[in-house]
Amino acid sequence: MEKIKRIFSILLFTLVVGASWAGSTSPIGPSGGMFSSAPLGADDFMSGMAPPPGTYLLNYTFRYESSDFNDGSGKKIQAGPLAGFEAQVTGNVFRFLWMPEKDIRILGGRWAPDFGVIAVDKRLKVGGKWYQESGLADLLIAPVNLFYKWGDVHAVLYVDFLLPTGDYDKHRVVNIGNNHWTVKPAVLFSWVKPKWEVTGIFNLDINGSNNDYIDPRTGLETKHKSGKAFHFDYTASWRPTPKWNVGLQGYYWDDLEDDEVGGQRVKDTQTRVFAIGPGVRYQWGSIALIAKAQYEFGARNRPEGEMYWLRFVMPL
Repeated sequence: MEKIKRIFSILLFTLVVGASWAGSTSPIGPSGGMFSSAPLGADDFMSGMAPPPGTYLLNYTFRYESSDFNDGSGKKIQAGPLAGFEAQVTGNVFRFLWMPEKDIRILGGRWAPDFGVIAVDKRLKVGGKWYQESGLADLLIAPVNLFYKWGDVHAVLYVDFLLPTGDYDKHRVVNIGNNHWTVKPAVLFSWVKPKWEVTGIFNLDINGSNNDYIDPRTGLETKHKSGKAFHFDYTASWRPTPKWNVGLQGYYWDDLEDDEVGGQRVKDTQTRVFAIGPGVRYQWGSIALIAKAQYEFGARNRPEGEMYWLRFVMPL
């Protein structure tokens, strides 16, 4: 029974109290990579290549589904309020990138800013009851993206900021906003050859405190802070023609620290998950079209499910 109580508290820490989705540039909560404004597994094929000057829309449509919630040993919980757990999250990320005509250099990299807005519908089933919220999630801004190129290797250094703009109410089971800031320094590499490419995006999430929080163990108002987390997206693809890429892609998430409640670390709140699946990219003139699926495994202290994506990149 104590184990079930602890896992239920983890659920509230990592899913219910938290937020929007998503997430490197990244779906959905204050930890676990599951419900953040920057969805996990969002970016993929040749993402490190700098586009020509102009303004671009990077549009990400996603669907996440799960009917399993795993404990700290990776086993599906079969008893208690999480035995019938389900999650259904649908959303769309609108991300806008501006590449200036002028070649502005910072630390040797070509500068370009971007920002993103996400619309999301979240449905969670806990204790046999469904809870749902919809709306605009936390705003994502990246004032500095630095693009580099060394032969066949392309790279980007950048920092994403998640602003606590999404709707939040500490009394709700499901929230759209995190109610705290997150800083996400990242590095992205793409090794692009005529017939194949490999891309990796490596992120560190540093979270601020949610000072308007109710501890599910006591019912008392306090503050909550998710621990730092490391995560990366990856892609390895073959190019049978100049217009097509087919390959494997996915993501990995690992909490580096336990969460804090009231300034004290809460044991066994670290989460982990790995995902892999097929992906395809088609270049249609100046528009890139991508479809992919990601299947999670090895989840610890969090849901284990599937993510589906349709996305495109186009000049405006």
